[in-house]
Amino acid sequence: MEKTISCLNSKAVINSKGAELKSLILDGNELMWAGNPVFWGKTSPVLFPSVGGLKGGKTIIDGIEYHMTKHGFARDNEFEISHVNDGKENNTARFSLHETGETLKMFPFKFSFAMQYQLTENKLEIIYEVVNNTSVPMPFCIGAHPAFACPAKGKRFEDYRLVFQERETVCSPVLDVKTRLFKENGSVWRLKNSCECPLSYSLFDNDVLYFRGIVSKSVSLLDDENKGIKLSWDGFSSLGVWTPAGMNAEFVCIEPWCGCDDYENCSGDFRDKPEIQTCLPGASKYYALTIETV
Repeated sequence: MEKTISCLNSKAVINSKGAELKSLILDGNELMWAGNPVFWGKTSPVLFPSVGGLKGGKTIIDGIEYHMTKHGFARDNEFEISHVNDGKENNTARFSLHETGETLKMFPFKFSFAMQYQLTENKLEIIYEVVNNTSVPMPFCIGAHPAFACPAKGKRFEDYRLVFQERETVCSPVLDVKTRLFKENGSVWRLKNSCECPLSYSLFDNDVLYFRGIVSKSVSLLDDENKGIKLSWDGFSSLGVWTPAGMNAEFVCIEPWCGCDDYENCSGDFRDKPEIQTCLPGASKYYALTIETV
C-alpha cells in the first residue's frame, strides 16, 4: 500500500512495505531515483536492526547465534500506517513495525520501530523512533539509504560533489567485494581537513564510501552550478555514500548510519559492532533526517 502526503507544490509517496520513500517532489522537482532492478530496485530502504552485512550472515547475541540478512529485516516487512493527520492537512504519515515470530528468529527482542514523515513546502523530515519492549538492553544499528537522481539531464556524474558542513579528516576502510567485509588494512583517505569530496564513478570501484566518525551533521550534493539537495541529521554518527560499481547508474545514495558492515577480524558479537546503539528496557531512542533543496 502506498501513502501520499503533500504540501503546496511538494509531494512524497511512501510504500508501507519497509516504510520506503518511493518519490519525493520538492518545489515541483523529483529528487528520488525511480528504481530499476538492472541497477538497484529500491529507492530508500530503512536499515534496521543492522547496517551492512554480517560476517557469514550471522551474529552472536547474548551467547546465541542468529542469522540476519544484510541491512536487517525492516526493509522487507510491512509497516502499519498508524497515524495520519485528521484535519484538512495531509502532510504527515506515521509507519510502525513490531516484532513477529519471524523477526524473533533473527533478533531476539520485542520492539517498536516507527518512522514519521512530515512534509513542508520545500522540506521532508523523517523521525525514527526505536522502543525496547524487553527487560534487557537492546543493541541495534539503524540507517537511512535514500537514492537521489544524479546526474540531472545535461549533467555528468563528475559535475557533482559532496559538501560537508564542517571540515573533515576521514581515512575510511575499503570493502572486500568478495567477502563483503571491511578490510583491516588498506584504508583510503577520503578527506584531509576538507569539506568537499568530488564525485566520480571510479570512487565506488570497491563499493561504498564509509565516512566514519564525522563531525558534520549535514552534507549537500551540489552540481557545478551549486544547485542540489541538502541532508541534515540528528543521532546518526557516520555516513555511507554509494552507487553500484562499474554501472554508471544515474543515482547516488547518501546514507546517515549508526553501524556498518562487519570487519574481517570482528568478534562476531552483535554488541561489539562499530557504532552499535543500545536502548535500555522500556526506553526509546530517536533519530532524524531532513531532506531539502538548495
